[in-house]
Amino acid sequence: MNLKTGREWLFNPGARDQTASIIKADILETLLYQTRSDDDSIADAEGEIPEGMIEASDNADATRLWDQIGGAAGISRYNKLAGLTQTTPNTQGYWGETLTSAADQIKLLEQLAKPSKLLTRKAQAYQLSLMEDIDPGENWGVTGGVPGGVTVALKNGWVPLASNLDWEVNSIGWVHGDGRDYLIAVLTAHDPSEAYGIDTIQKISASVYATLGADRVRR
Repeated sequence: MNLKTGREWLFNPGARDQTASIIKADILETLLYQTRSDDDSIADAEGEIPEGMIEASDNADATRLWDQIGGAAGISRYNKLAGLTQTTPNTQGYWGETLTSAADQIKLLEQLAKPSKLLTRKAQAYQLSLMEDIDPGENWGVTGGVPGGVTVALKNGWVPLASNLDWEVNSIGWVHGDGRDYLIAVLTAHDPSEAYGIDTIQKISASVYATLGADRVRR
């Protein structure tokens, strides 16, 4: 979604895939919504748990916060308010097996990038600060083709399914700077390897960044 024009492009809009770790962004949004009356102290109240969940993609931290927000029921309530219609949380406690679509992930990102009735500005700024500080080893995906100096707030997810020859690899984020301002969500399935999925997303990301730049020049 180009935030400058409001135009949105979708490929395979009805496709749904497992979230893997991108649901961690949804978990934190839900937590911030639930504690919105006290979001000034969210970092103090939760310690380093949200930081570990987002920046290092720590699964134990994610499970702790998943349980705290009420699991599938809690996140479903928030997602309904945020306008998500294609996301189904796993009710057995395995948060990474939640099904979602790229369109729904854009709706979640809008809650961070636009004025929101669900999240305060301080809550938005807090979550974005974590998504902009992803550990170097996981700073891939929608950063592909984006030069230094451009801000990228992102969360990635990756999971092997039946074997290491069948991966789902995802990346979502907000890219702004150098005349661009857009939200992007790329979900891939049936990748023969994790590296293949990452490479695919990074090529798509680079193409989007270049295309929006070319559009800016034409204008």
